Amino acid sequence: MLGLLIGVGAGAASACALGYQSMAPTGQWYGRTFTGLPRGTKKLALTYDDGPNDPHTLRLLEVLARHNVRATFFVIGRYAALRPDILRNVASAGHIIGNHTFSHPLLILKSAAEITRQLETCRRALTDAVGEHSNLFRPPFGGRRRAVFQVARKMGLQPVMWNVTGYDWSAPSAHDIERKVQRQVRGGNVVLLHDGGHLHFGADRSHTVIATDYLIRRYQSEGYDFVTIPQMML
Repeated sequence: MLGLLIGVGAGAASACALGYQSMAPTGQWYGRTFTGLPRGTKKLALTYDDGPNDPHTLRLLEVLARHNVRATFFVIGRYAALRPDILRNVASAGHIIGNHTFSHPLLILKSAAEITRQLETCRRALTDAVGEHSNLFRPPFGGRRRAVFQVARKMGLQPVMWNVTGYDWSAPSAHDIERKVQRQVRGGNVVLLHDGGHLHFGADRSHTVIATDYLIRRYQSEGYDFVTIPQMML
């Protein structure tokens, strides 16, 4: 009986660990994933998920241009198809565009065929909008399992996660986003923010736009260099 209980307990612990690793931003159990540079490196990469989005992606571009900062945008394909003009503005400003699936499903619940369809239809939407773009891929919600990475790598995609998040989807103010990021930054970080929302087009990301301005001012004054993901990977 004791052996059975130990076995059940070990199985439950293993299941919990597997579940944690499938969603933890810095987890590496299911395959190598880029999450940033060693602590203390004076580089930061701003990344934005779930766009393009009107009007906040365009306002964000104005802030980034004001500070001469390039960022990385992980784009939902159906929004790219809806507003390719916004995405063209992102690309023409020199920012990096990556694949965030076509409709933002939790991929750990999807078959290999559906994962492939999500990534391929998003890639086509991005290509139709801006032509050549990066091979970067970020799974929605950060959810992944071995099959997700197998499909992505077969398609030549490079998975990218993060190690700092501003929790901007529920933040009451821009200062709240700034404080949450500040508590986590140690240098060499990939910062997760959002210029859109996966539930609907037109999500309010005004706090994120303002917080981006705060963050760039703060960390440039402290000697940090803002880079894109490909630049950080060099």
